[in-house]
Parts: sequence; C-alpha cells; structure tokens
Amino acid sequence: MEDTLNLEVTTNVNQFPYEKKFPSTIPLRELKKKLELVVGTSGDLMKIEVFDSEGNFVATLSDDSKSIAELGVRNGMRIHATDITGQNLELNNGDMVEKYNISDEAYNNRTDSVRALKKKMMAEKAQEEGNTQAIDPNQLAAANMKVGDRCEVRVKGNMERRGIIAFVGPTEFQSGYWVGVRYDEPVGKNNGSVAGVRYFACDDKYGGFVRPVDVHVGDFPELELEMDEL
Repeated sequence: MEDTLNLEVTTNVNQFPYEKKFPSTIPLRELKKKLELVVGTSGDLMKIEVFDSEGNFVATLSDDSKSIAELGVRNGMRIHATDITGQNLELNNGDMVEKYNISDEAYNNRTDSVRALKKKMMAEKAQEEGNTQAIDPNQLAAANMKVGDRCEVRVKGNMERRGIIAFVGPTEFQSGYWVGVRYDEPVGKNNGSVAGVRYFACDDKYGGFVRPVDVHVGDFPELELEMDEL
C-alpha cells in the first residue's frame, strides 16, 4: 500500500480542483480537520465523497475512525467535501451560475491544457526567431501556469502567501498578464473581482492579483497544515 496518496480536492464552495498529498494512514476525522479552512465549516458538519480518476462516484466516507486507505481511497482519486448545513454558500444564484461556468473552464484547462500549450508554443517559436526581447517575461511565466495549481506568491517586501491559481491572463484593470490567486488565508485585497469585473469567485480578502513572475507553482501545502505536520 502506498504511504502517500496524491489526491484532487474540491468542495461545494470551491469547484476548482487542486492536488494535495495525504498520508494513506490519516484517519477520516483528521482529514476533515485539515479541510476545515477550505470548506469553511467544522469536520463534524462535513460530508466527504470520493470519485475515481474518471469522475465516477465511488462512495461517501462515514467512518471517522478509519484511515482513508481503509475506506478505499486510492492514489489519483478526487475527494469532494461538502458543508451539510449549506451555510457556507453566501453567493446569490446569479453568482453561483457564474462561478459554476468559471469552474468548468478551469476543469477543461486542467485536463486539456490547450491554452497553456499554445502560450508555450508561441514563446518557443519567438525564442527560435530571436524575438524574445519583444515578449513580456510575465507572459512567458504565465505559459507554465494553469488554473488549479498550488502556488506561493513572493513579492519583494511582502510576506510569502500561498493559495490556488484561479485566473491566468490579461485583465481589464491593467495591461499585461496577471495571475489571480485564491489565498488560503484572508491576506488578499478582493473577492476575485476588480472594478466591477469578476475574474474568479472567493470570499472577500481571500483574492488577489499578482504578476506571473512573482508566482511560483509547486506542491505548496497550506502554511498552517505544513506547521501541523512538522
């Protein structure tokens, strides 16, 4: 049996999937605790469902005392956490429709990566032609990022912040390429919208936009969860 399981995580609040590694021996009760900040509710009010790598429903996990491996969770599966009270859904119906559409786009990007591939090909072609000076370094950096990636934001003079990439591309509020980040903690400046234009959905102060050169993609766990595992 594998010691560590690489799983996708989604919630009823955040449909953007992101990858997270969990010990196969972690009890369901402890898994729920680690997801409390993401779901926005306590583990006692959380339902965990498991889907296979093709998106087929597998089971609802209910025995908090057993490990996720004992409950049938395997590497590459997706766990979906839901607040059974529904109180964490603060958006109105119109916002939810918009959020659902954005989530579909994020999912398509994650599986097909067409947009990222095109950007990468354009950058490589320009480099071969000796025109790299005409390309924005932020555009080059953005070509290697996609919605759903875990990331760490490192802006000179500011503390490091972690979260999930929720938007990549040009914006209406300023020229050039930007990365929209849904932070793990309320260290942002907005809720995914700027000047009345929504680029992604999140709670207030959990969203922010930074230049791609300041965003580092990788297996960055939430800072609080990382401290718990020391």
